[in-house]
Amino acid sequence: MASDPNCKLPPELWLIIFRLATRPDDEQLTSTYEPFEGCFDMVSEIVLRTRRSLVQVCRTWRALAISFLYEDVRVRPDADALKKFLESDQFSSEGKYSTPGGWVRRLELPYTLTDHSSSTDVVHILQSCPFIHTLIRPYLPDVPRESNELRYGLPTGIVALSSLTRLDWWHYYTVARSGGINSLVDVLHNAPYLQYLTLGGEFHTAQELGELQLPALTTLRLRRVSAALLLRICGWELPSLAHIIVDFPPESYAIGQVWSTFGRQLSTVEFGRNVVFLMNDQITSFLRASPTSVKTFNYFIFFTMFPQLPMGIEASVERVGIHAFPCRMLPDSWTHLDRHFWWLAGPSLPALRHVVLYGDWSEITKNPRFPRLRGCLESKGCKIEFAGESS
Repeated sequence: MASDPNCKLPPELWLIIFRLATRPDDEQLTSTYEPFEGCFDMVSEIVLRTRRSLVQVCRTWRALAISFLYEDVRVRPDADALKKFLESDQFSSEGKYSTPGGWVRRLELPYTLTDHSSSTDVVHILQSCPFIHTLIRPYLPDVPRESNELRYGLPTGIVALSSLTRLDWWHYYTVARSGGINSLVDVLHNAPYLQYLTLGGEFHTAQELGELQLPALTTLRLRRVSAALLLRICGWELPSLAHIIVDFPPESYAIGQVWSTFGRQLSTVEFGRNVVFLMNDQITSFLRASPTSVKTFNYFIFFTMFPQLPMGIEASVERVGIHAFPCRMLPDSWTHLDRHFWWLAGPSLPALRHVVLYGDWSEITKNPRFPRLRGCLESKGCKIEFAGESS
């Protein structure tokens, strides 16, 4: 690209500045496990607005920043216009023409745009994005159900998704009948290098899932799923699975089967931010089922009931991450904190050496009651760290 006489910095430095200015703070939607990361979330509106502003400053900045603008794409009703643009020639930061489809890294695809009337455009959009690494099929409360048989009665297409490493999937069983991009099975069969899978939705019998092999999958995130799906997952071949996130407590016998099936290979388990975890003791049943393998356990302390009964085992957890996101349903947060900290300091976790604090702990750590909680852990030989500090 020719240098702009009014631009005192070389393009390489501008690219670094633009990247830092438009990168999400929490590195949303990575393909590797990150503690307490959101799911089904695209890049924030603030980041998107910044990207749009950069390309409107001048011609030079547009050429430099336009690839950042189209890293995250949300498909909307005018899919045909998006398809044509992604296949068009645009001047890029490399100083040459390229197709915008090659810039897309994350794609959000609503089910309302993959019925038989528009699925062809969507398949073309996917074909135009050869380097996509994250695909999101989000939950939509307005998916029309009364006409699903007509709208999704014809088969839909699919493309090879060899670059896909993360899939966040909300399932609608009536839509899945059309196959292709609407079918979880078809998508998984076409994504051989998938590393991160989020599942939620209407799985009913889950018979259509069958036995699947996902050799590269390291992280499985379970949102609101049925017992039938969990039992079906236990029949999948997941040799690389190391991290499980449970966002909503499933039926106890089903999640117990998951711990029994994969417990020996797991290194990390995380409980999500859901008040249902406050209603019954999920920690004890989980640690009883996989006491010797899991080394890291992360949970939202104000959304999780402390263990009610002695576990009868000594779990091998070495690191516990606790997030301080507040829960308004707790009548006495300090009593709740106290019980959790005394459990962490107790005999059930003899291998515990690190307690990592996530979120905003400033008000808690300034309270005169906190040194006593810290002391009970330090007397056990545990180190309290804040997220981001080196171990």
